Amino acid sequence: MNRFISYEGLPINSGGAHSLGKQTALENYTQTIQFLNRFADTNKPINIELVLYQSEKKQYDTLKLIAKLSWKFGIPKFKNDGLLNSWSWKLSENEIEKGFEIFKLNKEFPENSKEPLVLSFLWYFSFIDPKTKQILPNQEKIPELDFRLKNSRIYLRTSNKSTISVWFAFPFEQLGKYETEYINDLKSCLPFKLSEKHWRIWKKSEKGNWIPNKTDIKNAG
Repeated sequence: MNRFISYEGLPINSGGAHSLGKQTALENYTQTIQFLNRFADTNKPINIELVLYQSEKKQYDTLKLIAKLSWKFGIPKFKNDGLLNSWSWKLSENEIEKGFEIFKLNKEFPENSKEPLVLSFLWYFSFIDPKTKQILPNQEKIPELDFRLKNSRIYLRTSNKSTISVWFAFPFEQLGKYETEYINDLKSCLPFKLSEKHWRIWKKSEKGNWIPNKTDIKNAG
């Protein structure tokens, strides 16, 4: 493989992510699962995390909430990032429903610099053909360009203002009819609108380096 196509939205090194608008956290999660069921070889997240942030102005009783969450999910991990203290719990798939039930408490909290409660999901997967359900070939040949970005990846952060960041690596060396139809179908199933600015085609140089160039997906095919 000497070429592949990627979409990075928005770049992880910028701390950016796509906003998911006015849908509820559960609706965003459900739509992401539906997308994975159609285009990915797995819908099982490798990490599920519930995070409680300290009240910035002591507007709610953090200790009481820690006790309530600990009773349901066990002992949390404490973190101080220099802004607000936070407590996090690793959840199992069986606890996702409970996580969304607790998450409803966000509506009762005052405005904060960060959402009081955040439920996040991380998936790594390979793309499949939605008709045949077969894994698209040659994905194992796509280089891992950043240790933080497995091929491919979705990070969904659900809260009152949910966001999603993705890294999609397609084993397409050209944009023919099949490839264009595949990407257009994929676009229509995502819970957010892809930006035309973040598509790249990567070419392997004679020295073995991978060089990215912007590519026009909108007018491809």
